[in-house]
Amino acid sequence: MAVSDVFAWLRKYLTVEPVMLLYMTGAFLQSPILQQLVYQKICIQKYNNTNLCSNLSGHKTEEKFVETTASQYLLYLNVANVIPSVLVLFFLGSWTDRFGRKTAMVMPSVGALISATNLIIQSTYIYAALPYLFIGSIVAGLTGGYACVLMTTYTYITDITDNNTRTWRIGILEAMTGLGATIGSALGGVMVDELGFMSVFILYLVLNAVSIVYIVFWLKETVQKNTGSVQEEDDDSAGGKITALVNIENVKRWGRVICKPREKRGRLHIILLLIAFFISIMIFMGWSDIGFLFVKYQLGSKWTSTLYGTFLAVTGVLAFVGLSVFLPLMSRFLGDTKLGQVGMLSRAASNITVAFTTTVWMLFLGSVMGMFSGFGAASLRSLLSKEVELTEKGALFSVVSSIEVMSQLLASVLFNNLYPATLSFFPGFCFLLMAGSLIIPLGILQWLEMDIKRTKSYSTLEEEGEIADETRPLLHDK
Repeated sequence: MAVSDVFAWLRKYLTVEPVMLLYMTGAFLQSPILQQLVYQKICIQKYNNTNLCSNLSGHKTEEKFVETTASQYLLYLNVANVIPSVLVLFFLGSWTDRFGRKTAMVMPSVGALISATNLIIQSTYIYAALPYLFIGSIVAGLTGGYACVLMTTYTYITDITDNNTRTWRIGILEAMTGLGATIGSALGGVMVDELGFMSVFILYLVLNAVSIVYIVFWLKETVQKNTGSVQEEDDDSAGGKITALVNIENVKRWGRVICKPREKRGRLHIILLLIAFFISIMIFMGWSDIGFLFVKYQLGSKWTSTLYGTFLAVTGVLAFVGLSVFLPLMSRFLGDTKLGQVGMLSRAASNITVAFTTTVWMLFLGSVMGMFSGFGAASLRSLLSKEVELTEKGALFSVVSSIEVMSQLLASVLFNNLYPATLSFFPGFCFLLMAGSLIIPLGILQWLEMDIKRTKSYSTLEEEGEIADETRPLLHDK
C-alpha cells in the first residue's frame, strides 16, 4: 500500500476521535484532582493544620464539615460552568450547520488553556481564596466547555457516516471517553501523590494545546458553503460570522428541531429519546459528583489517591473495551434499542454493587458490572441522529449537549445535597436511587422498538397496497 493510500485511509477514519481523547484525558485528569484541591484548600484554610488534613478520616467531625463544604463548593463551580455553556450552545449549534464544525471545536480547548493556567496558580498558592476558582469555570463555560466538545465531535461523526456505520462509529467516539478516563485517572492519582497538584494542571494545559493544533491542521471541514453570492462573501467575513452567531434565529432553530412536526411520530420519538438521554446522563454525572466523596468515606484508611485513580482507570479500560470491541460485534445482531437496554441494565447493576461497597474488591466488581454501560448513550445518540434531516444535525446535537450539561447541573444539585443527608443512615442510598431511575429509559426504549416495528409494518402494507393498485387492471380495459 502506497504512502498516499495510508494517508488517505487515516484522513478518512482518524477524525475527531483524538480530539475527544485529548479533551477527555485532560478532563478526567484534572476533575478528581480539582475535587481534591478544593477539599485540601477548605481543610487547610479552616484548620491550618497539615497533619490533621492529611489524616482527616481519623477526625470525623472535621471530616464531615470538609466533605459537606467541599460538596457545596463543587456544586457552585458546576453551576458557574454549566449555565454559560448552555447559553453558548443555544446559538452555536445551528451556526455550525452554516459555518462549519472546526471553529466551534477549537473553542473549548482555548477555554481549557485559560482554566488550566488558573488552576496552576491556585495550586501554587494554597491559601488563595476559593472564589478565584470560579475564573476558570466561567471562562470554560463561555467557550462552550465539555458540552461544545460533545456537540461538535458527534455532529462531525454523523456528517461523515451513514445509518449502517453510525452506531459503532459513535460507539468508538464514546470509547474515547473511557480511554481518556483511563489515561487521565491513572496519571492524575499517581501524579498528585508523587509530584503534587501543579504537575497535573500543567499536563492538562499541554493536552489542550495539542488538541488545538490537531484540529487546525488535520481535520477537514465537513460543512461546505455555496460560494459566489455577495451575501455568502459577507457571511464568511469575521464580522459576518459573529453577527450570524448572535442571531436569535439560531435559538429558534434550536427549538424547532424538537417541536417540528415529523412523519411516523418522529417528533414524539425525539422527545422520548431526549428524556431517556437526560435520565441516563444525569445518573452518570451524579456518580461523577459524589463518587470521590463516597469512596473516600466508605473505604476510610484504605483510601488513597492512587487507589481511586486506579479504580477510575479500570472503569475506563472496561468501558473502552465494551464500546470498541463488544459494541461493533453486538451491533451485528442487536438493534439500537436493544443495545441501549443492555447499557442501562449494565449501569444499574454497577450502581447496585457500588451502593453496598465496603471493601476494595466490591468497588472494582462494580466496574466489571458496568462494562457495557456506555452502550446506552451511544445508542440514544445514534437513534436521535436518524430522526432529523442533514441540515439539522448541529441544532440537534446542541440540544443533546445542552441536556447533557443541564443534567450535570441538576445531578449536582440533587446528589450533592442528597448525599450528605443520607450519610447518617445509608451512604449508598444515592446509588440505589440511580439504579431504580433507569427503569424509565428502559421502558422508553422498549416502547420505541415496538412503535418502530409497527410503523414499518404499516408502511410495508401501504407500499404493497399501492403496488397492487398500480398493477390491478382497470375495469374498462376488460
